[in-house]
Amino acid sequence: MSRNISILGLLVFLIVLVMPFISAVHYMIGTVNDSLDGTSANGYQILLWNPANGIDDNMTDIIGPTGNSGVNNNYSIDCELLNTPCSVNDEIKVRVLNNGSNYITETVNRSVTVASSDIMPNLTLNSPPNITLDTPINYANFSSSSIDFNCTANDLDGNLANVTLYGNWSGGWHANETKSASGTTDTINFAKSLLEGIYKWACLVKDSLFISNFADQNFTLTVDLTDPVISSVSLNLTGDICGISEQVKVNCSVTDSLTDIDKVIIEANKPLSGKVNYTAQLLSGDTYYSDISLNEIGTWSFNCLANDSAGNQVNKTAPDTIIVKNNSLSELILYSDEIIFSNLNPIENQVIDINSTVYNNGCANADNFLVGFFEEDPDVGGTQIGENQTISITSFSNNTANITWPAKIGITNIFVSVDLSDLINEENETNNKANNTIIVNSWQEFYGNVTLDKIIADQGVMNMSIWLNENSVSGNIFIADTESNVDWASLQAIGRNTTGQTTSNDFSEIDTLLDMADFNDSVSNIFTSDGNTPKLLQDFFIYQENITNVPVINSTNNTNFITGILWDMSDDSDGEYSSSDKEDIVFAAKINKTQPGKYGTYDYEIRVPVRLREYYTADSNDVFIYFDLN
Repeated sequence: MSRNISILGLLVFLIVLVMPFISAVHYMIGTVNDSLDGTSANGYQILLWNPANGIDDNMTDIIGPTGNSGVNNNYSIDCELLNTPCSVNDEIKVRVLNNGSNYITETVNRSVTVASSDIMPNLTLNSPPNITLDTPINYANFSSSSIDFNCTANDLDGNLANVTLYGNWSGGWHANETKSASGTTDTINFAKSLLEGIYKWACLVKDSLFISNFADQNFTLTVDLTDPVISSVSLNLTGDICGISEQVKVNCSVTDSLTDIDKVIIEANKPLSGKVNYTAQLLSGDTYYSDISLNEIGTWSFNCLANDSAGNQVNKTAPDTIIVKNNSLSELILYSDEIIFSNLNPIENQVIDINSTVYNNGCANADNFLVGFFEEDPDVGGTQIGENQTISITSFSNNTANITWPAKIGITNIFVSVDLSDLINEENETNNKANNTIIVNSWQEFYGNVTLDKIIADQGVMNMSIWLNENSVSGNIFIADTESNVDWASLQAIGRNTTGQTTSNDFSEIDTLLDMADFNDSVSNIFTSDGNTPKLLQDFFIYQENITNVPVINSTNNTNFITGILWDMSDDSDGEYSSSDKEDIVFAAKINKTQPGKYGTYDYEIRVPVRLREYYTADSNDVFIYFDLN
C-alpha cells in the first residue's frame, strides 16, 4: 500500500512538473474601457496574435456579454488555439479591430506565463478625432489672392498627430499641405495664394493610431480679383429744371463675372448739402435704381458706387447733370466761341461783322436789356464799338446781337457784355461778359512777274506800278517807306554794323519804331529764334555789290522765294542801326524766274510789315517798290 502511495505521489509530482508545458488551454484575459466619448466597447471585436508567427495566425473574441468572457468590457481568448499554440514566454499582442467606425485601440502585449491564464494590460476604446473648418466660412468671397485657412482639430484621447489641407486649386482635389498637431485641441493655419476662381476645400485630421476624419462637409470659396463693371448710369431727367418739386430716377447697370453684386449706392452731389448716399434697389436684370428728390437750387451730379460680395468696388459718374433753377430768375450767359467774326483773316481797316449769341438759361424771361461790344475789357478801359443794342430773350432760349467793326492790325480782344444797366435779376451775374480774339496779320505779301513791261502786284492782283525795262530777268525787288531816301550803294544786312560785325537789338528796335513789339508776328518773332539771332542768312547781290549775312525768311509758304532786311548806312552816326538814328530800312526779295509760289507761278514774292508805311510819319499810307536788275 505504501508503495503504491509512493508511486502515486511520484505520478502526482511528475504531473505537477509537466503540466505548464502540456496544458490544453491558456486564456489571455483583458478589459477594454469604453471610449471617452461614451461609446461602449461591448460588441467590438478584439484580435490576438503572436508576432513571432505573424498576424495572419490570430484569434478573435467579442468584447462583453456576447463574447467568451460573458462580462461587460471583458474578453477571453485561448492562445493555445492559435495554429501555432502559445508557449511560456511567448509575447502575445491584442488590439480592437476597426469595424469601419474608426473606434479602435492601441496594441498591448503580455508574455505567456506558466499559469492557465494571463491578464492583459487594460485597453481603452479610442475616440476618433474630428475637425471643424473655421475660416474661411462656407461660400466666403475674397478680393485678395492671399487666403488663410484655419481648422480646429479635437481628440478626446489627446493623441492628435497631424492635419492636412485639401483643395482643388491646382489640378483636381488633392492634399495640399500637412502640418503637425498635438494634444486634445489644436488649431492649424495654412496660408495660400490663389488665382481668381471658385474653389472647394477641407481639412483631414489624423491621430497617432492613424485614424483620420474629414470635416463634415467641404467648404466653397471664391477669389474675385476683378471689380464689378458698371455699364451705364442714366437719369430720366437732364438739363435745366425749374423749381424744387421734381424727382429724378437714377439707374445704374452693374454686373460681376464671379460673385454677386452685394450693394449699389447712388451718390447725389447736391449743390448745398454736398454728397448724400441713397441705397439703390433692384429694378430688373442687372439694373438698380434710386428715386431722388431734387430739393435744392443748383447743379446736381450723380455717381453710382457698386460692391461685389468679395468687396471689390467700382464707381461711375453719370454723364449728365441736372441744374435746378429758381422759378423767378433769369440767367444770361455769353460764350467766347459764340462771338463770331465774319472774316477770320481780314486786312487792316476791312469792315467785318461781329455776331454774338446771348443765352437766357433761366426760368424767367429777360426783357429789354442792353448789349455792348468793346475793343478790350470794358471794365479796364476798353473802347466801345458802335452803340448799345436792346434785346429780349424768353426763358431757355437765345437771341443774337451784332455790330460791324473795321479791322485793326495785331491782336484785338473783342468783348461782349450784357445787361449793362443791371436790370435783370439773375442767378449768376459773373457770366455776363465774354471775349474772343481776332488777329489781323501785320504783314503784306506781294508777288508778280518780271517782264519787259514789269508789273508789281499784291495778292489782289492790283496793279501797283509799271516800269519799262530791258531783257534782264535777274535781280531783286525792294520795298521801303515813301519818305526813305535810300543810298543803294550803302546798304548793309540788318544785325550787322558798318564793319560787318554782329550787333544786338536791331530787330527789337525795328519793332519799336513800327509799334509791333507786342505782336505775336513781330519782326523779331518772324526773323529770329530768340529776338536777336537770325533764323536764316543769305547773301544778296545789289548794285553790283555782294552783301553777306542778310537775315531772311520764306516770303510765304514755300522755299522758292525769300525776303531779307537791310539798312542804309549813309544815315548812320554811331556805326550801327539804331532807333536814335532811325536809318532807312529796306525789305528785299530775290527774283526767281517762273517758280511756283503761294498764289501761282511767277517771278517773285516779298513779305513786308504793313506798318512799314508808318516808318516815317509824314506819309503813313504808302510804300515805294523798287527793283534792281543785274
